[in-house]
Amino acid sequence: MYIFNITYVIPSKRKDSFIEWAKGEAHLVATSDNLRDYKIVTVAAIPGDKDFAKQDEKNFSIQMHFDSISDCRKWNETNFTTLMESYAKWHGPNPLFFATILKEL
Repeated sequence: MYIFNITYVIPSKRKDSFIEWAKGEAHLVATSDNLRDYKIVTVAAIPGDKDFAKQDEKNFSIQMHFDSISDCRKWNETNFTTLMESYAKWHGPNPLFFATILKEL
C-alpha cells in the first residue's frame, strides 16, 4: 500500500474551515478510480512539548491510499493541481505544505 500524503500548516483559527474543506470538496477532488482510502489526520502532540496545544499553527494531513507508486504518480498528474486550486479558493494561495509518497511496510 502506498500513501500520497499532503501535510499543511494551518493557523489554529482556520482549523474548522480546513477540516470542512478536507472532508468535503477536497475529498471529492481527490477521488479517482485507483483511490483505495482517504483520511484526514493531525498531529495530536509532540512528546515533551507541554505547550504544543497552545501553538498558533496546526499540522493536518490528507492521505490518499493506493495500491502502487505508479497509481500515486498518476493521481499527482491528474488530481494534485485541482486539489491545490480548491485549497486556494478556501484558504488563499501559496499554502505552507509538503507532499510525500509513503510506503506501508
